Amino acid sequence: MSTIDLIILGSLCQSPKSAYDLQKQIETRNLSRWVKVGSFTVYKKVSLYETKGYVTSQTIKNGKMPEKTIYTITQSGKDVFIELMSKFSLTETRVFLDFNAVIVNLSLLDNDSIVEYITNIRNSIQATKAQLSEQLLAQKELSLFGQAILEQQFMLLKALEDWEKNFERQLF
Repeated sequence: MSTIDLIILGSLCQSPKSAYDLQKQIETRNLSRWVKVGSFTVYKKVSLYETKGYVTSQTIKNGKMPEKTIYTITQSGKDVFIELMSKFSLTETRVFLDFNAVIVNLSLLDNDSIVEYITNIRNSIQATKAQLSEQLLAQKELSLFGQAILEQQFMLLKALEDWEKNFERQLF
């Protein structure tokens, strides 16, 4: 099982939700920025959980709104959630940065291309840091845990900004 499973099961531990509501909560918490998950994945996961007995579902109709399926976590699902909490709290910390695939191949390029791609990476780090800075100011109503994740990501981006400057000095 993956971190997506932990996120979805954790959300269902809070309260029963539809797959749509799960996806919206993932977006609201900005988790899709760090964990690749789309709405199709969420729908697929809750169907799988139901098959495995981790959740139960109930289809409801509210007025003129279309029917929706609400998923409720079972004791078995809560047990899996606790197992995943333990597993991922013990897992080696890894930071995956897509731009490392660019860095490792820079030696294959001419100087103008190297400068362009390093500039792109620098600009991306700075833009993401600026977005997080705005979110930190705007999201004061977030829980302590949500705030902690935003602060953590902001600090990592500050470190990446320093790394990029140092790398650029060494490169040129």
